[in-house]
Amino acid sequence: MIFQRLSLSIDETYFINLHKKTFESLYNFAGVYRDENITKGDSQFCLAQYLHGKSNRIFKELENENYLADIKEDKALFAKRLAYYQGKLIALYPFYEINGRITRLFSDMLALFNGYKSIDYSGAIDNGAYIDASIECVQYADSSKLEEIMFRGLNKI
Repeated sequence: MIFQRLSLSIDETYFINLHKKTFESLYNFAGVYRDENITKGDSQFCLAQYLHGKSNRIFKELENENYLADIKEDKALFAKRLAYYQGKLIALYPFYEINGRITRLFSDMLALFNGYKSIDYSGAIDNGAYIDASIECVQYADSSKLEEIMFRGLNKI
């Protein structure tokens, strides 16, 4: 197994530190949640005033699901729940920059933690399907397209 369960917790602190450690040489705001409202096109991300509370709820829910460890053998259900959480993090858009990459990296870590390889997004990113799925997560709270991408991109180690 790549990760030792007792020594690693894929929680909110891990998510924040993932952003910080990955981008601290580029951005002075790496690992810091934004305090301004952000939109992209017609998509309004989580309002800054609710960001910390919403983030805490998402990660508490993930913890209550044992970081998806209890459903890892059911690929379809695992993909559904992983897409759900990735969709929530996409809509949260907690950082000023590099949210998509860090959210995908965090999902990869959850996959690895549960015995899957890193998620193969290549086809979905190349043809724009990932962006479309992300927009649906933000505008309609619908992660079904993202679920399909996850299911196709997940493979056991």
